[in-house]
Amino acid sequence: MANQFTNPFTNPKGFFSSQPGGFLAPPKREGFEGFLSDPRLSIGMAIAQGQPIGQALLGGAIQSKQIEEAMFPEAEERKIVTGADGFNYYEDGTRVLPNVVQEAKAPKEYNSVKAKDGYLRYSEGPEKGKKVFPDIEDDVGMSFDDESKLRKDFQDESKAFKEVNAAYGRILSNDPTPAGDISLIFQYMKMLDPRSTVREGEFATVQNAGSIPEIVRAKFNSVKEGTKLTEDMRADYLKQAENLYNTALENQSYIENEYTTFAEQYGFDPKRIVIEYGKPLEKQRYTKQISVMTTEELSQLNAANLTPIQLDILNKELDRRGKLNNGNS
Repeated sequence: MANQFTNPFTNPKGFFSSQPGGFLAPPKREGFEGFLSDPRLSIGMAIAQGQPIGQALLGGAIQSKQIEEAMFPEAEERKIVTGADGFNYYEDGTRVLPNVVQEAKAPKEYNSVKAKDGYLRYSEGPEKGKKVFPDIEDDVGMSFDDESKLRKDFQDESKAFKEVNAAYGRILSNDPTPAGDISLIFQYMKMLDPRSTVREGEFATVQNAGSIPEIVRAKFNSVKEGTKLTEDMRADYLKQAENLYNTALENQSYIENEYTTFAEQYGFDPKRIVIEYGKPLEKQRYTKQISVMTTEELSQLNAANLTPIQLDILNKELDRRGKLNNGNS
């Protein structure tokens, strides 16, 4: 029972203490209602009426409990749940301890690394690449050798893409002529295997063509002997070359992102490390792409999805075709 006192016969010291459960403890509630529900009032009245002390203690506790339940029905035990904000609430939505302020959550800590410039910098999060302690100066200066080494590593890993990029650029420059057909298949072979040693002026063999498929070697040798490619054949080689380039470009983007992260972690400017080798070919690729599209197809392109360079190329192509049609009318 909430108002029951410590047993005076088994624990007399606890009964006469001022701690909770002691006869001298402060009332549980303040004010007149607290006075009426205090068991000491009922006990005192019982003793005054001549009841033995033991009977008065038991009867007074029971009577005060009945008074408390009648005056404070909400004092009965209520279920407590924890809310999403971390505070405890009764079932009716009332906070258990409304005056308690929730402890603020500690800010998220992000990983950091010591960069080559001697500073500790964040390697993740919104402050990635920035100093962890911006006000602390370090005597260690940036080492140009370290920056050069990182740039060289990037260039080495980009060699394969640079060769594919160069070969595809020559393919886009070819004309549909016998010489253009030879160059088309030769550059296509270079895209398949940049390490092959076959030269454009010689026949492709197993020894000099490396891992080039037999069917491609045979077609190259056939064109060198004077066999022209059909329009469908030429279109197929162009399409396959485009697919190869897109795959290589996607792989290169992973390398660029990786070294951009390295540069930021070491405190270097990524633009001094990472070179977008595919950027110069973007204009040539788009020019070639729209050159085979009909005027109706070009007019249906969504300008919002185009880069400023692509939009400029599109407008020039539409203008060229408009002038061409006016000249023929």
